[in-house]
Amino acid sequence: MGRTNVIEWVNPGPGDILWVYPYEDIRWGNVLVVHEYETAVFMRDGKIYDVLPPGRHVLTTQNLPVLTRAFRFLAGYGETPFKAKIVFVSLKQFRGKFGLSTRVKLGPHTLYMTELKSYGEFWYRVSDPVLFLTQIAGAIRELSSSTVADFIRNYFVETLIQEISKFSAIDIYTNLTQVTSRLKAGIIREAFLQRGLELIDVKIAGVTLPQLEKMEKEDPTYGLPLLLAIQKGDEEKVLEIVKTVEIMRALGKSPAAGWMGALVAMPTLMQQAMQPIRSQQTLSQPTPQTVQSQESPIITRLRELKKMLDEGLITQEEYNQLKKELLEKYRREM
Repeated sequence: MGRTNVIEWVNPGPGDILWVYPYEDIRWGNVLVVHEYETAVFMRDGKIYDVLPPGRHVLTTQNLPVLTRAFRFLAGYGETPFKAKIVFVSLKQFRGKFGLSTRVKLGPHTLYMTELKSYGEFWYRVSDPVLFLTQIAGAIRELSSSTVADFIRNYFVETLIQEISKFSAIDIYTNLTQVTSRLKAGIIREAFLQRGLELIDVKIAGVTLPQLEKMEKEDPTYGLPLLLAIQKGDEEKVLEIVKTVEIMRALGKSPAAGWMGALVAMPTLMQQAMQPIRSQQTLSQPTPQTVQSQESPIITRLRELKKMLDEGLITQEEYNQLKKELLEKYRREM
């Protein structure tokens, strides 16, 4: 835009949180227009000096007292033009959308990490422009609406993951509305206030736990009890269910091959659970030919582990580590 004696944020877009006046040579006597639901903040060298509310302001030493005192040392009293950055901050309500996919340990007692996917919306506004700019300006490369919006969304998602991990999978599935209310009223709201933001509302449209849902879907008889035992941290119950399902699988009466692979992520539990089963299988094998034709449980577990990697249930790093442990054990048994 062409430079005039009137400094004004003209036609801000619906998603614009702030706008930086493109010129830093400001003259005494310039007119500054601040619209309703806006604030104008004067900055210099990364520091915030004066804040002007909505209204029409003729820039003088009287309405910029803090900046004026600084100029007595920096540039000389009453000098014009003077150097300053003017940032207009919108005080309107904004809507942010989020989507996340991560691995997290749900609840204080759960035995292992699982995949978490969620999406939704949140509403917020700038409640303290000075604190907002102080916190944001040093955290982003460029002071613009898009970078600030990205920062706020990422900050929201990071805080949401930390807080949602405090709830068990059962809480999330059965009381999502209550969980959302507690998230909105708790640490996330406080974290936003510390950034000069007010969190107005949060709507979690959906939460999925693919790995645990697969366990329940593929074997309704044992999947849900196992999920409950894992969430409660009941190791004995987990071992009991694992043993039962492995026996059923050996007899061809359980469809749980898919979700049983998830327990490879707990090698200690699997080793404890598999030992009695192997002993039973050994006693029940009638001939050496049967032993030779039966695939090693470790090889079976390696196949399940590879399937988990292909489906994204474990990371490459986790796969490599567990594969190494299983292969070392396989060599010792040969």
